[in-house]
Amino acid sequence: MPATYYSTTTFLTLSINKHLYSGKHFTYVAEGFYPYGKGNPKSSNPLLIFTDLYQPWQDRDPYDKFIAQHRMSVRKGVLAKKNDGAISKRIAKDLNRVADRINLDFFYPVVYRINTDINSLVAAGRAVLAGSGLAGSSEYLIQELDNSEFDIYFDDNQSTKYGNLRNPTGYYSSHALAVNDLLAWS
Repeated sequence: MPATYYSTTTFLTLSINKHLYSGKHFTYVAEGFYPYGKGNPKSSNPLLIFTDLYQPWQDRDPYDKFIAQHRMSVRKGVLAKKNDGAISKRIAKDLNRVADRINLDFFYPVVYRINTDINSLVAAGRAVLAGSGLAGSSEYLIQELDNSEFDIYFDDNQSTKYGNLRNPTGYYSSHALAVNDLLAWS
């Protein structure tokens, strides 16, 4: 039986990937939700990332360093997608504003459980050892994980109505409309 891999991110990142990056997700994954004994440091441990996101989300702590770091990671991803031509300069500018200002509700952590065998992704060149994986942990980077290749766990936050952002990929007829929904929360 192949190993199961997980990743933890935020509803913000899930929404951006789903609606602005054509349902393609840039994600680091680790073997097991709590990869204890597999050499994974805190930075590549889905359970510990979940708790690092959940506590400031629950406490509504706008000064949390982990949230600030995630905001910067979103900006880094926006720059990469703009440089690749996947999004326009205008959309990138708006997404940077979203990253800097969006309501803390969007930092609710969600967990991806990869339902595709990691070995087949490696063989196809879609998953590579990266980050702590280069030092012996069970971490891989998947740059374009498709919506159909994972299940979402713990996306049960109903305290905020995210509106159309919960809809499937392809719901919005343009990037601008998806960004407008995100900007409304910023």
